[in-house]
Amino acid sequence: MITPATIPPAPESVLQRWLEELQANDRARGTIRRYKSAVEGFLVWYNREEHRSLTFAALTPIALVGYRNYVQRTQRRATSTVNGQVSALRAWCAWLTEEHYLEVNPAKRLKLVGRQEASSREGLNNTQTNALLRQAQASRDPLRNIAILQMLLQTGIRLDECSQLTLDDIEFGERSGRVTIRQGKGNKARTVPLNASARQALAEYLAPRWKCDLTVKAVARAWPRRAPDSPSTPLWHSQKKGSLTTSAMRQMIDVLVRDAAVRGLVPASASAHTLRHTFARNYLAEYPGDVVGLASLLGHTSLDTTRIYSQPTLEQLSTRVEHLRQNAYSE
Repeated sequence: MITPATIPPAPESVLQRWLEELQANDRARGTIRRYKSAVEGFLVWYNREEHRSLTFAALTPIALVGYRNYVQRTQRRATSTVNGQVSALRAWCAWLTEEHYLEVNPAKRLKLVGRQEASSREGLNNTQTNALLRQAQASRDPLRNIAILQMLLQTGIRLDECSQLTLDDIEFGERSGRVTIRQGKGNKARTVPLNASARQALAEYLAPRWKCDLTVKAVARAWPRRAPDSPSTPLWHSQKKGSLTTSAMRQMIDVLVRDAAVRGLVPASASAHTLRHTFARNYLAEYPGDVVGLASLLGHTSLDTTRIYSQPTLEQLSTRVEHLRQNAYSE
């Protein structure tokens, strides 16, 4: 007879413990949020499909593959999003096995979906970038939204890195500037230069807050110095003057993309991460072969991750194929 003491816990009941261990091991907050969302999505899907909660006995490769296929086909998610979900489930199942909740890891052979095509990392071209900035100009909070877009476009930082910035993270001068990412992916800090476009956009956004001229010089002079032991001030404010969350920032960009895509000005698939790809592509276009420099700016640990941006875009390949000598109809 099974007593209450021997009844195994439900998978969802130990999820929080796993997340707490990730936090204790200094995993990035953005990674923890994505892992939590992926596992909870799987649990909800299983409950809906089977009309019962998941048990460890039912946590099988078949169930995991079923969810992966559901996300890929039914939800029509991007390859990178599907693989992010798979990676999260892999990590969770590995931990469950290490902690002896499972005897065998059901995700050990769970494969990622087809490799993401280079075209998905092409970013926006100059015309599309300008269209998105014009869309932001017509938005509810144009100065802030343009500053956010320019910060992402001109530095290549991640969305969650951008949303967490404080005034102390910015060194702002008339002729130069830089932003310090204190807790990037893998809890690694890095510093990224701020070019003139980023500084001008920040100046126009912050000048009304400090009641000074809309110039880089005036804002540099007005930039506050935090007193010791005083709390840091968020860089980005919401409409209600609170701190702007990552979710709200992503939603703002999604709305801008949607409204511009309706008129055919930007791809409907564009997202906040597309702006990071745009920066990477533009950097290598100006400095071909400098993968090491780009990896430092993007916060990549592996150069293999960065090298994908050195692959030619579909448009470039089309041009090259069109101009092959054996093409008798080349213009």
